[in-house]
Amino acid sequence: MSKLARIAVASALAAVVAGSGLAGAAASASVSRPGDDSVVASVDGSTYVLLGPSVFGVTVQQDPLAYNAIELADGTVHGQWRYDLWQAGQETTFSGNVTCMTVSGNRAWVGGPITESSDPTQIGMGAWWQVADNGTGRHPVVPDRTTFVGMGTIAQTLAYCATAPAPHFIFDVQLGGVHVAGATTSG
Repeated sequence: MSKLARIAVASALAAVVAGSGLAGAAASASVSRPGDDSVVASVDGSTYVLLGPSVFGVTVQQDPLAYNAIELADGTVHGQWRYDLWQAGQETTFSGNVTCMTVSGNRAWVGGPITESSDPTQIGMGAWWQVADNGTGRHPVVPDRTTFVGMGTIAQTLAYCATAPAPHFIFDVQLGGVHVAGATTSG
């Protein structure tokens, strides 16, 4: 098949997939080629969690943690995140670019630098979290799950994404949801 014919077939397939709402499935099943900028993994969500003082000693609310990120076949990660944290009635906001992630099965480990915050001492630090996509539906048997955001150095953030550790604490999403697709080529 000529190169032009392959491009025409790929374009037609892309149009059909986009029109059928299966773009995410096609992106997660893409074939990686050198120099290819196709999406191999993605994660997006907006999660709300409210915990009473029995867990951390004070009432803590994630309201919300919102993010979207993709990994391309060449291993680069692109995305944005925003975190609104309420602790003992005090709101702190954080946001930045997603610069690392690992996706395996229904789980994603995500991180990036804090580039904006209502607490200027946090700017330049790294942030990370993980989520579990447990399906969709009006009443899923197992809700999606999320950790709260961890903060530290950029090196700690990159190590978190690369090693994909088990969570110390992971909580049911009470409002919102998570969508994880594909598998990453690197951490």
